[in-house]
Amino acid sequence: MATNPRIPEHRDVPTLVEQKRKKSGAPWVLFGIIAAAIILAAIGFYMPHAPKRPVGPAMATVPAQPTGNQIRWTDVRLSPAPEGGQMYIYARMWNNGQTDINGMMVNVTFDGQNGQPLQTYSSSVESYADNGATPLTKNPIKPKQAREVRIPIENVPAGWNHTMPGITVQNVTGYANK
Repeated sequence: MATNPRIPEHRDVPTLVEQKRKKSGAPWVLFGIIAAAIILAAIGFYMPHAPKRPVGPAMATVPAQPTGNQIRWTDVRLSPAPEGGQMYIYARMWNNGQTDINGMMVNVTFDGQNGQPLQTYSSSVESYADNGATPLTKNPIKPKQAREVRIPIENVPAGWNHTMPGITVQNVTGYANK
């Protein structure tokens, strides 16, 4: 039981007409959506679309690179290695080019009994002296210079006809003299 019930007065309760006239927060929501769309459009416009390419130097000149055509082989000979199934090809290599040679890969092709190619191996060329072999990176061959070199072959094919294998230059690396 309520001793003092509070009965609302007529002014506290809005009428149906007043309730319909009351404005909701819809314009502010619409304004927020429009503002977010403008911000997203601005971000999309100012963000880069693809990474920028670095600009290369203008009028750059590439130094002459060594090729297999600048190599000349003389005094080529075979020698079996101390371990079975291996051998070395010794030669005198001339650098007829304009750049130092600091690395070389060759393909060595062994022929079979009928003269057909039997097996091709890829091997690096080493500088060779009485004190042993060193890589060409440590002792490059200068232009117009000759050097004793060797090509190690790890697995000589069994059906090889024991003639001199074919040697073709696969790759030469070097740098220009200053």
